[in-house]
Amino acid sequence: MKAAISEVFTDSRHRLCMWHIMKKLPTKIAGDLLQNSELRALIHRLVWSIHMKPSTFETRWQLLMEEYGLQDHDWLNDMYSIRDQWVPAYFRDIPMCCLMKTTSRCESSNSSFKVNSSSANTLVQFMLCYETRIDNQRYRQRVAEFKTSSSVFMDSTDLAIEKHAFELYTYAIFTEVRKEIYKGKLFCYIVNTEDCDDVCVYYVNQLDKRNNATNTFTVKLELRNQSVSCSCNNFIRIGYLCRHIFCVYRVNKIEKIPAQFVVKRWSRDVLPKSLFSIESRYGVDTRPQAAARSQILEIVTECVDALRSDVGGLSSFVEQIKELKCKLLNGGPVDDEANNDNYVAVELLLGVSLDGDVTLNNPDGIRNKGRGKRR
Repeated sequence: MKAAISEVFTDSRHRLCMWHIMKKLPTKIAGDLLQNSELRALIHRLVWSIHMKPSTFETRWQLLMEEYGLQDHDWLNDMYSIRDQWVPAYFRDIPMCCLMKTTSRCESSNSSFKVNSSSANTLVQFMLCYETRIDNQRYRQRVAEFKTSSSVFMDSTDLAIEKHAFELYTYAIFTEVRKEIYKGKLFCYIVNTEDCDDVCVYYVNQLDKRNNATNTFTVKLELRNQSVSCSCNNFIRIGYLCRHIFCVYRVNKIEKIPAQFVVKRWSRDVLPKSLFSIESRYGVDTRPQAAARSQILEIVTECVDALRSDVGGLSSFVEQIKELKCKLLNGGPVDDEANNDNYVAVELLLGVSLDGDVTLNNPDGIRNKGRGKRR
């Protein structure tokens, strides 16, 4: 696979699956070391760390091997020799590298379709199963979209940048960004500052509650355009800013995330609202009046989403809608082709015309069967 991928997909970067490698760890370490849960935990913590630099990884790996006498272990040495192909510390400069560290994407797709189909299915059966699975994925997307559009902002840090993040990101991504803002406020602090021309360099310490250690990260900020970078490379690896940058933003009283650091795929308005309408999904009612109604609903939805955090704007929008409603309802009857179509259908069904006034009278009295004469 490695040789074929490098030859065919020349612009790709082939990596090995971390999960498959670490799954072999218990079978490769024999003897008493196999029962040492602390050793396995240390190796996992070292390998899966996404904030570590390559030099730090190599130093800690050598210290760990010396501590447990594993310098001559063949399998560990082989894995160490190809560490640049599977350890996240060596992917720091690859955009979105941490979104795919294992073969989970293809494995999850295989598992997803295996639920509804099997190798014994005919082509027609497979297509039916495929449509079922796609509908399930679209349903989950609609649920995620509903959570994003219906969620209400709950302040947890008293910082304006948290509210701005809520207005930018989807609900799922906002929960992750809020964690970074929260930890940047409570567990990060600036220990030193340097000024280099238009760039301010901040040294930010982060407290690690698990082992009571402190790690130092370097944040470079250009005050002119608020461009920023951090030595942890969180924005490059995942696509949103890290806690160290939010700590520096808090000190400099920057209340909004700059547009160049908002990845479009994470924003809440990246998908048009028309994709989630019934007409778009099932193609029902394609008449011009139905299309117009759908367009009106889309426009109203976009306006409400744009004013989701502005109470005054929402109140003003409601008043304008009420005024428009009064003009439409009090200005006379509104032509509606759908109503006309209904009248025509009823006339054809009854065989009479519905034009003209209709007079309704009380029904004539009737004599019930078996009723005797009152004496």
